[in-house]
Amino acid sequence: MPKLTKEATIILTLSEIEKELKNLKLWSDGKNRPDDRAFLSETPFFMDTMEFHQWLEFVLIPQMIQLINSKAPLPKNVNIHPYAQEIYRGKWQEYKVLIQKIMEFDKLFQD
Repeated sequence: MPKLTKEATIILTLSEIEKELKNLKLWSDGKNRPDDRAFLSETPFFMDTMEFHQWLEFVLIPQMIQLINSKAPLPKNVNIHPYAQEIYRGKWQEYKVLIQKIMEFDKLFQD
């Protein structure tokens, strides 16, 4: 079986994050999209304008797919999982698969 490219592995991992968000009933299929002003935030993870799961659905996943499709340079040293662990503190058992998938995503960008 041929080894997946980094880009294919990223897409696969993003789809696993989406699947887990659906399992947790946090994926809205676009129905829970924040208003346009929310996307102007300069705060990490847009934490001042949207929930973390919304940021995953409406910012991270579409932007990463867009980067890959446009053959743009990929970011380096992605480190999202510490924030996910903080957001879901005290609920780690419920969110452990999501956090694990985000950790796997982060590792794809380590040098």
